[in-house]
Amino acid sequence: MIFHVFANRSNIGDWLSAKGIQKLLAPLEITELLCDAPFVKETINQLARATEKDLIIIGGGGLLMDYFVPFWEAFRPISERVPFCIWGIGCCDIKNESSLPPRGLIEEIVNKSKLCIVRDNLTRSFLQNCHIPLPIPCPSINMVDPIMGKGKDVLHVVNYSTAGVDAYEAMSSAAQRIAQSTKHVYRETNNLISKGSEIDLAKVIGLYKRSDIVLSSALHGCIIGVAMGLKVLSVSGDRKIEGFMESVGLQDWVLDVNELEGLPAMLDKIHLQNCPELMLEDIRMKNRQTATNIKATIGN
Repeated sequence: MIFHVFANRSNIGDWLSAKGIQKLLAPLEITELLCDAPFVKETINQLARATEKDLIIIGGGGLLMDYFVPFWEAFRPISERVPFCIWGIGCCDIKNESSLPPRGLIEEIVNKSKLCIVRDNLTRSFLQNCHIPLPIPCPSINMVDPIMGKGKDVLHVVNYSTAGVDAYEAMSSAAQRIAQSTKHVYRETNNLISKGSEIDLAKVIGLYKRSDIVLSSALHGCIIGVAMGLKVLSVSGDRKIEGFMESVGLQDWVLDVNELEGLPAMLDKIHLQNCPELMLEDIRMKNRQTATNIKATIGN
């Protein structure tokens, strides 16, 4: 049996990452398990019955965070006897608080994996004692197609927990100003949906499709916007945002959460941003190759 462990189906970033992995592994039959705090006990109980004939796939999403330590601690003994792969996970490295998990615990587990592909150099550097391949950005990119006709909205993607209220207000004000000056419509989302609702997921993705500018303090606001070919400006309260934007050559379009005075000027020149089309196609290809490598692991 193939088990796929990911965080939840309530945040579209986590769910799209998981959907990307499952799409690429099709037509393999997969049993989904969740590792957000309320689900850890049930997930570990199921994984405890797995054998060496099974395979566990962990990812994607920001699973390298102190919040997920209960899962990793409970998974450690399972990792000693059941084959597993890690794909598309990354660090959540919040700037105003400590959020990383114990490095030794994660490295111990990663070094037992059949394959480990992380999503950015931030995470690869964190796992400094693990010999893992070069990172491949989030498999959610394989779930999002470029849009042919760009919309006319300005979409503000909100993450209160890492950016804070002051950043939210500054971003909202700047986005509404440019929407008004360019005759766009201002909209907001926090990328959260009812658990497992395909309808809600489609509605949020629809907000991106109606936009041509995305201003985001959430990682997957950046990922979805870039993957669709939209203009993306990010405000970072978590170093994972720099990690992604650098991986697609857009590192100059990131503002630190304490540099918000530069926000209006950056939005005024957002039309100059180039879409990294070739890099995105390379990412999609490398994620497809990762799926091929995992399928070969299953065959062996």
